[in-house]
Amino acid sequence: MLSNEDANVAHSLVIFGASGNLAKRKVFPLLWSLYRDDQLPKRLRIFTYCRTPVRAKTYRRRVLPYVNLDRSKDLEKFDLFWSRVYCVQGKYNKPEHFAALAKVMRVQERKHTHLLHPRANRIFYLALPPLCFDQVTLNASNQCSSPNGWTRIIVEKPFASDDFSYDFFGKALYNSFRESQIYFIDHQLSRRVFQNYHLLRFANHFWGSTMNNQHVAAVMISVKSKLPVPEWRSNYFEEFGIIRDLMGNHMMQMLALVAMDQPFDSTAEEVREERLKTLRQVIAPNMRNVVIGQYRSNEENEDPGRCGYKEHSYIANDSTQATFASVVLHIDSPRWKGVPFILRAGMALNDTKSEVRIQYKPVPCHPYHMGKGQIRNEMVLRTQPTEEIFMRLRLKGNSLNLCPGEAEINLSLDKFEGEVPPMKFYKDAILDVFKGDQTYFLQSDEQCQIWRILSPILTTIDASNAHPLYYEFGSRGPMHAYRHAERAGFVFFATDEWHQSEEGLEYTLELSRLGKEMPEMEGVKPERAKKPWKCVSLNLIENQTFGSFL
Repeated sequence: MLSNEDANVAHSLVIFGASGNLAKRKVFPLLWSLYRDDQLPKRLRIFTYCRTPVRAKTYRRRVLPYVNLDRSKDLEKFDLFWSRVYCVQGKYNKPEHFAALAKVMRVQERKHTHLLHPRANRIFYLALPPLCFDQVTLNASNQCSSPNGWTRIIVEKPFASDDFSYDFFGKALYNSFRESQIYFIDHQLSRRVFQNYHLLRFANHFWGSTMNNQHVAAVMISVKSKLPVPEWRSNYFEEFGIIRDLMGNHMMQMLALVAMDQPFDSTAEEVREERLKTLRQVIAPNMRNVVIGQYRSNEENEDPGRCGYKEHSYIANDSTQATFASVVLHIDSPRWKGVPFILRAGMALNDTKSEVRIQYKPVPCHPYHMGKGQIRNEMVLRTQPTEEIFMRLRLKGNSLNLCPGEAEINLSLDKFEGEVPPMKFYKDAILDVFKGDQTYFLQSDEQCQIWRILSPILTTIDASNAHPLYYEFGSRGPMHAYRHAERAGFVFFATDEWHQSEEGLEYTLELSRLGKEMPEMEGVKPERAKKPWKCVSLNLIENQTFGSFL
């Protein structure tokens, strides 16, 4: 339960567009998870609002397949959760329908606080396309705002599609709500990782003094998924694509969080202002800085689920939509001038993860390097599949001489074993809305800057109907993207999954330095090898793995 909750305050959460996939697959499973763990306000009532008539029992059956329900112990509590849900039907362009919704909310707020005029806080969750925003925001603000508590609105991506459409998108929101009421939600941004990174950087001289172009060679931000584009997201993905879907929001936020200067204090206003300053310094790229790709089937694989993007029954066979993109950005500031920030995102790849990899410049010529390529330290901020901050470095191996080997410093953030719970990031974001903490939510000017940065390349891609490069389902993406990143200044390293042989670390380093193709990328799949290095961990966890990086 939220701390410092007032027993006499009611809370109402209205989900607009409740009949859509987002509400059924994500929002309601999230709310159930929070309720099951006693993290929601005790007097919260949930209202669905959609154009199609639906009863609570029917809606419950629709949501059930997406809920992680333990029938042996959760059934009674699950019933209590649904006793708090009220379904309301109405049109988005009818003020009188919103007035009826407000009446239903008032009745429930009075009933559950036993006060004639209780203080009521209200949250509106927009789980619907931007096309409906102007009508919904205007009517919700005029008819349903709390008369004696706070009112907040949660907005799901897409946050428009370019700088031109964002003008209309912003007007629909900001004509009805203030900046302090609006929460652009991003459930994939891990709050703890970046909070710990900021403490690591701003409260420790060692790391703080190296976050600049004197020490950092390149930064790569990756969001990768092994899964193809699912049918339930196909219409959305066909319209917006990989750059708008991932780079146009949380990947650019990750860039700003990593590159920002130290704020005056830790308040939301100061942190957001420093992020905004950083985004204003990002130079808009041109098409020479971009690689786009689309996955196709691997002819050797007989699994029908691993087919090419255009082979899905729900995708047009002439689609040119990109499912992979790599964009090289530069920040025009004294701190970061000359350092490439490489954004890389894709579907149907070899791995599922989300991370920022800060790669340091190599140490000048040293006898320990033994002439075998550039050896670079790295700091990795990983949010998926596990939350962790770790560093790649070189230490003495098991041999008697001073031959350096791979090692890791792992700054473990939690006691999770295995993957992070799927709803974790989403839950943190929702609880921040209840608490009124906007630190890790975009402000309007930040999104304006993001579209300023990305709109030129998006306009060019759309206007030219650019054809993406093909890459095989389950591969690491187009080889051209790796060459592109290498030319920008990034060096690729092998991981613990590679043999210490021709496909191993030294071979990979040399190929990366020479800019040649690596056999594994052409379909060679070396057997898994034993970890050839030792882990150095602050919590003494042995044999931590870096995980697949390439």
